[in-house]
Amino acid sequence: MGCVTATDESERRLAEALQARARGTGGRGTTRPGRPVSLRSGTSTGTALLLALLGGTALGAALALLSLLAPGVLLPLG
Repeated sequence: MGCVTATDESERRLAEALQARARGTGGRGTTRPGRPVSLRSGTSTGTALLLALLGGTALGAALALLSLLAPGVLLPLG
C-alpha cells in the first residue's frame, strides 16, 4: 500500500465524524437536549410594558392638569 499522509488521516477523521453525526451517534461533539423553559413565569413582558404605558399616561395627565389648573406651581423648563 502507499504512504499515508497527514491530509489523508484528517480527511478520514472528518469523514468518520460526518458519518457519525448523520447516524445520530457522536463522540465528544454531541449536544444534550436542554431543559424545557417555562413560557409563563411570573409577569410577562407585555404586561410590564402595558403597566409602564398606563403609568406614564397617568403621570402625564396629572402634570398637564396641574399646569392648567395651578399655573406657576411647576417650574418653567426653558
